Amino acid sequence: MSQKTVLLVDDEPAFLEALEDALVSVGIRVLKARDVTTALDILAREKIDLITIDVMLSPGAKLQNQVDAQQAGVYLCERVSHEYPHLPAFCLSVVNNEGTIRRIQDFGVRFLRKGETPLRTVLGIIQGKLKGVGFDAR
Repeated sequence: MSQKTVLLVDDEPAFLEALEDALVSVGIRVLKARDVTTALDILAREKIDLITIDVMLSPGAKLQNQVDAQQAGVYLCERVSHEYPHLPAFCLSVVNNEGTIRRIQDFGVRFLRKGETPLRTVLGIIQGKLKGVGFDAR
């Protein structure tokens, strides 16, 4: 079985590093993006098996005049759902706006709240989905 690759899209270094360390320790290849432009570039050139997306992050250089930082992750969720419909995706964010969360879920992306969802749970969800079990949002 080939090594699975997860793309983590988040601009919070401490969170990124902790999740990356946990994933690497169980044999998962991790790629990281701190903005939407970089994430889209990685998606275009790499085979990604699963993506996690933060809501509030920089849109990046190519998108800075099209998307604001408060909605950049929602924009990425929409792009992923349309351009990579079979790519499992979920959103990890502190956002608590029910309308935003509902939009994310309407794209088929499961929403998990940072700070309330233990890292162990996030790791379990990722591993389960990569093995073909787990949440059924997509």
